[in-house]
Amino acid sequence: MEKFLKKVQELRENPTIKKKIIFTLVMLALYRLLVFIPVPFVNITTLMSKTMSTTADSWLWYFVMLLWGSLKEFAIIAVGLAPFINASIIMQLLGSVVPKLEELTELGETGQQKIQQYTRYLSVPLAFLQSIGMVFFINYLLWGHVISTAPLSLIVTAFTMTVGSVLLMRIGELITEHGISNGISLLIFASIVSGITQKIYSSMAWSSSIIWVTLFMLIIVLGLVLLSIFILKSIKEIPVIYARRGRVEESSSLPIPMNPVGMVPIIFSIAFVSFPYLLSKLITQFQPMNTRLVGMANRIEANLNIYTQQPGIPAIVLYFILIIVFTFFYTLIVFSPERISDNIQKRGGFVPGIRPWKETAKYINGILMHLCLWWGAGLAFIGVYSYLLNYIPFIQTLVQSLGSLPVVVTGSGVIIIVWVVQDIISKVKTDMLMQRYDKIDLNTVSKNLSQLNV
Repeated sequence: MEKFLKKVQELRENPTIKKKIIFTLVMLALYRLLVFIPVPFVNITTLMSKTMSTTADSWLWYFVMLLWGSLKEFAIIAVGLAPFINASIIMQLLGSVVPKLEELTELGETGQQKIQQYTRYLSVPLAFLQSIGMVFFINYLLWGHVISTAPLSLIVTAFTMTVGSVLLMRIGELITEHGISNGISLLIFASIVSGITQKIYSSMAWSSSIIWVTLFMLIIVLGLVLLSIFILKSIKEIPVIYARRGRVEESSSLPIPMNPVGMVPIIFSIAFVSFPYLLSKLITQFQPMNTRLVGMANRIEANLNIYTQQPGIPAIVLYFILIIVFTFFYTLIVFSPERISDNIQKRGGFVPGIRPWKETAKYINGILMHLCLWWGAGLAFIGVYSYLLNYIPFIQTLVQSLGSLPVVVTGSGVIIIVWVVQDIISKVKTDMLMQRYDKIDLNTVSKNLSQLNV
């Protein structure tokens, strides 16, 4: 406890970190204010009467939760950071296919700044298109026209939501530049934490049995947090020896994290699982004459609805498998064992007991595949935990008696919370360490100058 209080005191006395924390809090407050600014032409009364009355066991509640509360009043940031995230993923995928982008990735910080600029440009049209789709989809979800779809109104609404998305992206970048963590991740983190507090606060108005179930869910979430910390902190170190003129001059290690690709597999998996379901909803809405197509759409809608609290077994299994598959897929794109092996060879290094070039690349690839299997399975388990709970007999009895299961936070939310907290702690430690070294250097320089004067 004394150690913790000492660290807090150091933070309070550090003016640089204090400024970063204050700036971050101001930006987060601005972000949360934007949640309450609705887009033009929206029927607020109809919208809020349907979203606020949505129960926890409704599939619509899960969709509202995915948008972090910005749907309740159809805020100007309802599209959120999805366009920027999608643009980032597209640019990363293109970086392994387009030679010019691949060259930029090898230029270091200059190349990354250029890629980041291209990502911003790509985010704008994606945000506009997604805003138009959001208008039609929300009207369909809420069983009525809560927002005008006239051409001029639609353009103004889409433009407003695009501006909101760009503003959100800019807030994230400012936090990254002047704050204490990655801004985009921190905004998502703030939204998830806001949803958790609202969920816990609403549970306090329920019966005592609901409160006990909520505490039970919090204990499960705590276990998932510990599992996430283990996965995020685990590193496989490959020993590397660097030799000059046949002599060993330096021994080092190549750290490979157990989590090489972060949250991307879950993002891809949700998109792929959701697409057939959303397509089937459109088919059943328009009711085409083809009875076989309608029957297939009804089966998909019944078995692949991932937005409900208790999806079908096919949806859970497909979601679980896709997370593992995309973990392998994205790792192979981001990490190149051949490139790593080539860099080791160019620096005059080798892995003990492994031949250079192809054998080293094959060895690194085997380690990556092994890590992907365990990380993918762990990530998939965390992602589907809230769905699996409903198939446990004890939980089923609770759900039948209470009417719903209070899901405090989704599996993806757990991973994001752990990752952001870990990132904040590591960056604060780094800043404090760098300032400590700067003070030592300044003291050394002043001492040397005083000796020269003497």
